[in-house]
Amino acid sequence: MNALKGFGICFLLAAALVAMRELAQVEYALLILTIVLITGSTGAYLASRHRYRKDRRIAGD
Repeated sequence: MNALKGFGICFLLAAALVAMRELAQVEYALLILTIVLITGSTGAYLASRHRYRKDRRIAGD
């Protein structure tokens, strides 16, 4: 499963690179990509913390 996930990420990066070659405003596309990545990372971090606290509460610690 992890190998498929890694392949998917490589495919997405390659697709983004090809798309950027066609765009006239590369800086704008990079800004949007950066915002999406930061938002996704922050969301994943917050979900992880929520899950950790929930697990600790259920375990009684």
